[in-house]
Amino acid sequence: MPPPPIRRVAFDALSLRELHDLLALRSRVFVVEQASPYPDIDGRDPRAMHLIAADASGAVVGCARCLDPDEDGPDAPVSFGRLAVDPSQRSAGLGRALVAESLTVLAERWPERDVVIGAQQHLERFYGGFGFVRITESYDDFGIPHIDMRLRR
Repeated sequence: MPPPPIRRVAFDALSLRELHDLLALRSRVFVVEQASPYPDIDGRDPRAMHLIAADASGAVVGCARCLDPDEDGPDAPVSFGRLAVDPSQRSAGLGRALVAESLTVLAERWPERDVVIGAQQHLERFYGGFGFVRITESYDDFGIPHIDMRLRR
């Protein structure tokens, strides 16, 4: 079965239900499933382009957010993150579809900017399949080993 379609939604266009479901999915995956009590509400959601995948019943089963550069200048990288997939969709290719759509969004908005992500270390090979390469040593991010990875444009 193919993954559900992915919609792009600016923060201010999210319905209250979508925002609730998006935050609930991120909490279920990152805080509960991965036992990582991290500060999800970091102030970056309002300026992000959100990607949302919902199943046939309308339940949010996948999400990601695409972020503007954190700094000024033409060489400042762009990023995506908070990519979460409900366990029911993990074998359907939704994670790959969310990464691909994130890269498309970033390429449309900032075509010549590198993409830098903070990736869970065990996903290095997964992101490597999109052309990302590790640029840092492993570091702890709220109990989960992470690495930074870069995709050159």
